[in-house]
Amino acid sequence: MNRSQHGWRILAGTLWLAACQSSPPTHYFTLTQVASSAAPASVPGTLALRVERVTIPGELDRLEIVRHAESNQLRIATFDIWAAPLDEMIQRVVTEDLAARLPEGSVAGISAPAAQRQHRHLYLDIQEFAADERGAVKLRATWLLQTPGAADLRGTEELTVNANDAGADALAAAMSRALGALADRLATALKT
Repeated sequence: MNRSQHGWRILAGTLWLAACQSSPPTHYFTLTQVASSAAPASVPGTLALRVERVTIPGELDRLEIVRHAESNQLRIATFDIWAAPLDEMIQRVVTEDLAARLPEGSVAGISAPAAQRQHRHLYLDIQEFAADERGAVKLRATWLLQTPGAADLRGTEELTVNANDAGADALAAAMSRALGALADRLATALKT
């Protein structure tokens, strides 16, 4: 074997080893309920509230965590993944947050059969729900509450929650706190 062939074999072996190195580990994140410090609000009426549907922008409708960057750019975290679809997690967490803020039995779970009894129906349209490069989470949402036999209620909420740092775990915690703050505002609106 001459030097040229030996050199090519070393190069090929080095490239093969580099290709076999493992990629960074994938981390999975979820949103969680945030406890309320206030006593449960009393809500007029006897119909249970049901969070019917949550819509999110298309750019957030993916498993990877998305951040806003400068100049209308998005950063998609290839190895920081939501454990479930984001809209489903938001629906579950807002339902749990509202159940903690409203009197017992006044919020129907998302798995409760819709046809079992009449409900008040809450629809959330999330228009923005992402962090910037510094970890500040912005949540902007409109909501619609439909109650049988009553006029519809509508509202818009906008809030910002700062993460402790720019890491994905701190971001998921800050997003959970933002949903808790949204539930606080919704519980207050439902009292009227």
